[in-house]
Amino acid sequence: MIIYNIKSFVTVVGFFVGLIFSIVMAVSPVAVVVNTILFTMGFYSFANLFLALYIKHLRVDSVEVSFPAKVFEDKLDSMIEDLDKKEENFMPHKENFQSIIDKQINRIEESQNR
Repeated sequence: MIIYNIKSFVTVVGFFVGLIFSIVMAVSPVAVVVNTILFTMGFYSFANLFLALYIKHLRVDSVEVSFPAKVFEDKLDSMIEDLDKKEENFMPHKENFQSIIDKQINRIEESQNR
């Protein structure tokens, strides 16, 4: 996430630097817009180049990421069980609804085959 923040920050800085430089140096409003766009694109390109080199030379073993998979699996399993209970309370005859849906699908397929 920090990479996106750096790229966004450099791009915004480039916009404002370009805007200030264009207002100081330009003679027409069109030149202000064009110079601002060029500065913003230049800073954006520089940020992408810098971040690409940073990512390329980043050592994977220097980044310590611990993902607690077991904790997430347990939490998701409990959420699924809760949802199943709520669904059972809300639709106690779910099998009947499925059979009705299957019958309707069969009728639609039969009408399309005629």
